Amino acid sequence: MARILKKKSLIMVLIIAICAFCVWLVYLNALSSKLQYEINSLNNKITESSWDMRNLEVSVKSQTNITNLEEKAAQLGMVYPGFKDIVYLRGETPVVQDFALALKENIYR
Repeated sequence: MARILKKKSLIMVLIIAICAFCVWLVYLNALSSKLQYEINSLNNKITESSWDMRNLEVSVKSQTNITNLEEKAAQLGMVYPGFKDIVYLRGETPVVQDFALALKENIYR
């Protein structure tokens, strides 16, 4: 009789352990689904930010286009200097070779 009781209690412990393991698996599955949802949301935000950055780059390129700059300068009353109006500077003043690149670096800094 004690042996049968021992077997029944062992079977009950195994059943409870198996049920606890199954509940734990369901919990892990739910946690995994939640994390996957968060990963997908972050990936979507990265994609949106990437498109926004590309749009800004296109905007910067179009705004720094020489034709646009000349039109804006003409609207402000600016003209090309004559030969007598050109002043050459000597000294430590750095000369910007690529204005569009310098502007882009300044924007994204």
